[in-house]
Amino acid sequence: ETQALLTEFDVNHGEFHSSVLRDVDRAVKAGRTKKTSVSGAEGTKGEDLGWEPTKQDRKSRRDYTKERIFTIDPTTAKDLDDALHVKLLPNDQVEIGVHIADVSHFVKPHSAVDKEAAYRATTVYLVDRVIPMLPKPLCEIACSLNENVERLAFSCVWTMNLDGTLASDEGSGKKGKKGKEKVWYGRTVIKSCARLDYSTAQNIIDGKCGNPEETDADISEELWPRSRRPTGGHTIMEVANDVRLMHKVAMARRRLRFDNGALALHGVKLVFRLGDDNKTPQLCEPYPLKDSNRLVEEYMLLANFLVAQRLITHAGGLALLRHHPPPLEQGLDEVAQVAQGLGLHLDTTNSASIQNSLRRISHECTDDIILQGITELMMTPMQPAEYIAAGSVEDNSMWRHFALNIPFYTHFTSPIRRYADVIVHRLLQATIDGPHAVKEYYQSVDEISNVSDHCNDKRMASKKAQERSDRVFLSLYLREHPIKSVMGIVVSVGEKSFTVFVPSLGLSTRVNLEDHEHLIYEPIEEIRRKIIVRRRQGGAGDDNDEGRPLWTGGSEPLEIRVFAKIAVACVCKETSPI
Repeated sequence: ETQALLTEFDVNHGEFHSSVLRDVDRAVKAGRTKKTSVSGAEGTKGEDLGWEPTKQDRKSRRDYTKERIFTIDPTTAKDLDDALHVKLLPNDQVEIGVHIADVSHFVKPHSAVDKEAAYRATTVYLVDRVIPMLPKPLCEIACSLNENVERLAFSCVWTMNLDGTLASDEGSGKKGKKGKEKVWYGRTVIKSCARLDYSTAQNIIDGKCGNPEETDADISEELWPRSRRPTGGHTIMEVANDVRLMHKVAMARRRLRFDNGALALHGVKLVFRLGDDNKTPQLCEPYPLKDSNRLVEEYMLLANFLVAQRLITHAGGLALLRHHPPPLEQGLDEVAQVAQGLGLHLDTTNSASIQNSLRRISHECTDDIILQGITELMMTPMQPAEYIAAGSVEDNSMWRHFALNIPFYTHFTSPIRRYADVIVHRLLQATIDGPHAVKEYYQSVDEISNVSDHCNDKRMASKKAQERSDRVFLSLYLREHPIKSVMGIVVSVGEKSFTVFVPSLGLSTRVNLEDHEHLIYEPIEEIRRKIIVRRRQGGAGDDNDEGRPLWTGGSEPLEIRVFAKIAVACVCKETSPI
């Protein structure tokens, strides 16, 4: 099944060609060392990190190695793209630093590794494997912002007020005092002091560890693993205070974003724990989004916006942007009509009205299953975001990002796993080098537009491959652990079929009534369509061909309508395809 999806979605890249590996070896050769990891945090396992910046690398870079910088990532992450720092300043302000792996330092235009990364365009994360965009010496060693080792970064550093607003050069940025935002962009050398994961950061936010008067010995391994505690003379108290300060400002920023019309629709993402054979799923559950995830998200969103702003003002039409078009009107209208049938008003005028409606509905409707059903329906008419060259569109409104409700946006923060970010780094450096560097930039608007189109195609293929992989491993899990009964909600109804969404699995499946000979059904056209389903008299075909009952309602009819809640069984087919 996995080989099939790799081929179907054209992400079966295989091993890197020898020319690419030679390129990488040349790029990292000068910084090769024999030093090894001293932390052994999960993901590094004490492997030879084997690289440090040379004196030449350090030239013209700002030195941030003494700053208290750390990463917050998933527990098993190996390619660490981003790190953060925060400093409390006078006048209720903070300095925020977002430090991103300087991939473009190692991946030069037109090199073999650049051509391969451009072709792959994205790292593909499947349940049982990762298909990297860059070879391991780069993505897990020289570029990855591992703890307790010096690394090259491209940094975006700015000043914020505690209320989440950006500070300006004139005054504090408070009401009546406007000016240019205090932002610095540039190449740096950093040394991360700790590799936090989301669970540890959440424990700090929740006050479970890293509290005043608490010593290193007082903190349990479960709450803050020793392998994730700070090094380089930084203390757990200092890092914990930083996390809590970052959280405070990030949550203020988040409130501000949604007050200004941002929209957030999060589907359910499943996570799996595989057995020692790396094939058998032992655990399958929804991935929980925590405040620690939102903390990192807020600063990445803001860094991406600030870099987009710099590219627009200094690189003009060359700017590679992330455009999110508005949703399909017809689909939105249909969702609004369905919600109206429940007595819930959904204003679909723009992203702000949608978010405000969802917020209001969450207070009016106390049924979480219904709310999850509405969210699932809302995702259907949403169009995917796409990369564009700013100069390839006639109207500046085409730069806009609908969900974030901002005039422009880009991707700067994940160059290890997204090729678009590598181009953004190169463009950003050109704007720093000056107008002559922008004028002589090696790609034209048309060429950047072509790269954008390819990245869009590969990103969509990667998404489909990941979704198929989730489905395959969910099927394997259900084969050993069938779910006899779980709550589902009907999200659409046709004449002979309906779609059920199972919130606990984030899964939507179409039920075709014609496939079940033991059922009779009667479509009824009202304001909203519904189907009355009954068991066929005589008992023939009570079970399907795999011996599982499909209907347990006895003689009582079942009314299938949108937002009807029904108990469903989730099982794995015994025949291929899975």
